[in-house]
Amino acid sequence: MILTEYHYDPKDRDQKSVYLLRHSSSVQKATLEQNLTVERDAYGKFKPTIALDDFPRGLTDRESMLKLADWLHRLSVAIEDNWSEP
Repeated sequence: MILTEYHYDPKDRDQKSVYLLRHSSSVQKATLEQNLTVERDAYGKFKPTIALDDFPRGLTDRESMLKLADWLHRLSVAIEDNWSEP
């Protein structure tokens, strides 16, 4: 997980962070890379957004949902690995 962009607006006290999430799977022999954008306003509202770029086409609904579950799990592992250690 790498911070690739950070913006803070002192007037509005809004902040935006963009992270590159990366998870390598030795089983699938593939690396998943996606961007996570986190916006926080002056009142502490936390709004995370994950851009699921390059999602496979031509899958059935079932295959798409299972692929989505796999990607979300792998992204959560990348986040936990980064933030679990103080």
